[in-house]
Amino acid sequence: MSKLMQQLEEMHARIVETSTHEEALIKALNDALTRLDDQLLQDVRAIASDHEARRTAILGELHGLASSIGMFQAPRVAARPDAHLGEVEYMPSAGDWRQAANNIGEEQEAGPATSQVYNLHTLAEDRRAMMPSVERKRRAAG
Repeated sequence: MSKLMQQLEEMHARIVETSTHEEALIKALNDALTRLDDQLLQDVRAIASDHEARRTAILGELHGLASSIGMFQAPRVAARPDAHLGEVEYMPSAGDWRQAANNIGEEQEAGPATSQVYNLHTLAEDRRAMMPSVERKRRAAG
């Protein structure tokens, strides 16, 4: 019986030793996983801040582009007297990309000599056409 008790005590000592060793392994694994989680969190934060910086830069460029689109407005065309009453005509509020595309095509067909010529009289007419009627009346009166 003493031999059985001795074997039981040895088994108990081995179980305690094994459980202590496994506890140390689990703690080391937990520490390693915690370090990896922290590193992953830092990487995700860095990627998110880089993305936000790129997004802010792109948004700034888009705002700049949007503000420059209305800078070069085409003159408004008066309603045609021969237009039908039910017919709706496209009237751009700012620069008209369709007209700009047509102008590019016309300039390419005309050649470099005529595309670069733009006299001051035409420029003054364009500015008057773009000016609202209230502003024209104010300038004429003042």
